[in-house]
Amino acid sequence: MKYFLILWVCSAIDGSCITPPIQNPQPFNSHYECVKAGYLAGSQMIQAMGRDVVEKNRIFVPFNCSPAASI
Repeated sequence: MKYFLILWVCSAIDGSCITPPIQNPQPFNSHYECVKAGYLAGSQMIQAMGRDVVEKNRIFVPFNCSPAASI
C-alpha cells in the first residue's frame, strides 16, 4: 500500500493551522517510511522558521500518513 505525507503548520496560541495542508507529492511504499519522512520534514520546517518565530507563535508541525486510497 502507498502512503501520502500530509503536514500542517500550526500555532498553539490560537489553535489554528495554515490551510491548505502541505502534501508531499511523492507516495511512500510503507507507513514506516512515511512516518520517518514526516518527523524529518517537521524538524526541517521548524529549523527553517527559526527559534524566534517558533517561540513567538508557538509553532508545531503535526502530520499524517494517509493511505493512497483515502486521499
